[in-house]
Amino acid sequence: MIEEEEDLAVLIYKSSKTAKARAAAAAAKEKQQMTASSAGRRTSTRKRSFDNHNEDGASVDRPRRKRAVIKKQQFAANSQKDEGNTVRRKRAIKKCPADGCSNQARRGGVCRRHGAERSICSSEGCSNQARRGGLCRRHGAELNICSSVGCSNQAGRGGVCVRHGAKIKRCRSEGCTNIVVKGGVCIRHGAKIKICSSEGCSNQARPGGVCVRHGAKIKRCRIEGCTNIVVKGGVCMRHGAKRKVCSSEGCSNQARRGGVCVRHGAKIKRCRSEGCTNIVVKGGVCIRHGAKG
Repeated sequence: MIEEEEDLAVLIYKSSKTAKARAAAAAAKEKQQMTASSAGRRTSTRKRSFDNHNEDGASVDRPRRKRAVIKKQQFAANSQKDEGNTVRRKRAIKKCPADGCSNQARRGGVCRRHGAERSICSSEGCSNQARRGGLCRRHGAELNICSSVGCSNQAGRGGVCVRHGAKIKRCRSEGCTNIVVKGGVCIRHGAKIKICSSEGCSNQARPGGVCVRHGAKIKRCRIEGCTNIVVKGGVCMRHGAKRKVCSSEGCSNQARRGGVCVRHGAKIKRCRSEGCTNIVVKGGVCIRHGAKG
């Protein structure tokens, strides 16, 4: 009897222990599920908040992007418009309205030949054309001087004079070294020059449309009673115009091309007639062979 009671007590103890273990396992499982569900809720909440933030940012950036696109389109349209205007400006060159005149119009709608105003030197009694600062060269207009040491020539392209390497356009005819006058060629090879408007005259026209012989104004030496043509500084050579002297030591001849005189190697053009060594006057020939003086 006592043994049966002891067996029953052991069975009850074991069953109660098993029930406690099951209850603890169930509680642990339930707790784990609750933790997982709460973590899922937190993640979804964060995701929703992040998505909402992105949507807000996109809604803010959208107008900015739209404005940027509009500005870009406007800039492209304006640039195309400017290019069109530039092309039109290049094409539309005003011509002098005078009958039979094809010169470019200047101030007042006419060319210089027909009365266009030009800037006159501000020095008293001077009628020369003004350069920089309202003055002519004679009265101190600043000119670009060649950057080579010791050279006082006027600078061309590249900051140097022709002697020191400034590029100048040469006639495109083969073997010709003359300077271009018009249309890529020199006078000898067909460049058209303005001819004196006097009937039967073929001399080159000066300001006013006529040659010197028919009344074109040329500058005369300012010394009283002297009719020589001005060379430099308003005077002729006789009255002190400075001329370039040959750079060869002990030589006082006038310098030609290259800074030297003919005797010391300056290149000069000779008459193209066979066997003739005379200097060219006009049209590639000397006076003896048909150059019109």
